[in-house]
Amino acid sequence: MFTDLNKELQEIKENLRKKKKYEDHLQRAEAFLNEEEKKQEELKRQLLKEEEDIERLEGFSFTNIFYTITGRKLEKLDKEQQEVLAAKLKFTEALETVEDLRKEIQAYKDKLLYVDDVAQKYKEILSTKERLILDTKSIWNEELYDLTEQEAGLSSNLKEYQEAIEAGEEGLVTLNEAIQSLESAKGWSTFDMFGGGLISTAVKHSHMDEAKGHIHRVQKQLRYFQDELLDIENHYKTNLEVDGLLTFADYFFDGLIFDWFVHGQISDCYDQVMKTKKDVSEMVKKLKEQKDSLRRELSTIKEKRRIVLESAN
Repeated sequence: MFTDLNKELQEIKENLRKKKKYEDHLQRAEAFLNEEEKKQEELKRQLLKEEEDIERLEGFSFTNIFYTITGRKLEKLDKEQQEVLAAKLKFTEALETVEDLRKEIQAYKDKLLYVDDVAQKYKEILSTKERLILDTKSIWNEELYDLTEQEAGLSSNLKEYQEAIEAGEEGLVTLNEAIQSLESAKGWSTFDMFGGGLISTAVKHSHMDEAKGHIHRVQKQLRYFQDELLDIENHYKTNLEVDGLLTFADYFFDGLIFDWFVHGQISDCYDQVMKTKKDVSEMVKKLKEQKDSLRRELSTIKEKRRIVLESAN
């Protein structure tokens, strides 16, 4: 009976955690979707004002720029054209982000269906607890039940930390991929500045296309990383400016247009990615330290519960 109830309590605690997690993530995703849709519409109006064909912007890339603007060096584009290019890049990024968010929202709604009845099940186990504690033939008492509930809670918290760590590490993998693409682009950019010609320019833009794809993916991963951090904020107070991570892509594209296209350099974009990698790495390290502390606390609770059980037999 003890083993069954202990297992049931663990499962209910875990499902309570998931239900709260999915509800919070859903609420934040819906709010963020609203912001992104407004941003998308504003960029669309801006581009329509420039008499741009919105439909042609699907899949817009640096290679598109290179092949559609012929006979001119990108580095010599005037300010107005630079602003249009930046708006195009942000518009296509917003389109992709809106699509990602809609899929995420539906996924959270589907997940909530599987934990919809968890609150009722928790009430039922509380009734079972009261009955067993009053039963003189039962080994259960208030102390044992409290220790068992603490163990279930700590186990659930550890899973929360592990999920946050995995989200951060996933973002780091993609950041490293973006860094590799930018390093390749920097090399070809230097060669291009010394007269590399059309081929080196095309290769440079190809690597920037790769970096653009990585930046979109990492933006999505950093948004999820922030959600995971918010899930555990009651246990761990972060000093990382997470909001800065969520505007990372905007700054990246601004830097790309106004620094690289004007000066023929990619250094600022590269530095932004490196700084973001450093911030995320430090956060993941702190999360691992906090997780280790929770694991030690869980071991202590398990030992206390073992002693109570042995004294009850």
